[in-house]
Amino acid sequence: MAEVGQELLTAFAMAGRVCVGLVFLLAAMQKAAHWRLLPGVIANYRLLPRAMVLPVAVVLPLVEMIVGVLVLSAQLSPFAELTAIGLLILFAAAMAVNLRRGRAHIDCGCGRPFLKQTLRWSLVARNAVLAALLLPSFGSVMIVSMPLLLTGAGAGLCFVLLYSLHNTLAALPERTA
Repeated sequence: MAEVGQELLTAFAMAGRVCVGLVFLLAAMQKAAHWRLLPGVIANYRLLPRAMVLPVAVVLPLVEMIVGVLVLSAQLSPFAELTAIGLLILFAAAMAVNLRRGRAHIDCGCGRPFLKQTLRWSLVARNAVLAALLLPSFGSVMIVSMPLLLTGAGAGLCFVLLYSLHNTLAALPERTA
């Protein structure tokens, strides 16, 4: 019975790493593709000194790309997972600070430019869920068999699709009665 529990934990760990790793890779590619917009998005948060906005905008896509690759490959574990969790919490905190300030109208910078999302608490919760998906990685120690690898990877891909669906639905304009 303990072995089945360990296999489930390993599958969940794999699913979390695949999902979060791909989310970071997608985010990095979108930020790099729209690099001219990124400094403005970061500046809109009003959390960094003006002089830090451009350096952060230059470095952020690279950091997200590296973290995504490391999380996906399970290299430098648990450092990669801890870094990803830290970034997700940092992004959630930046959104929460602005929501508390009454600045929900700004673009979160989470998705493609044509899917602009204004800040809302569901985005903060989404980042917390993404961070939580990495928690099973800290308890998973068994060697991964091919069926377990495929199961975890498939579940992770399903999570990424749900994440993308959430982003798309969240970006749709709200209907008024």
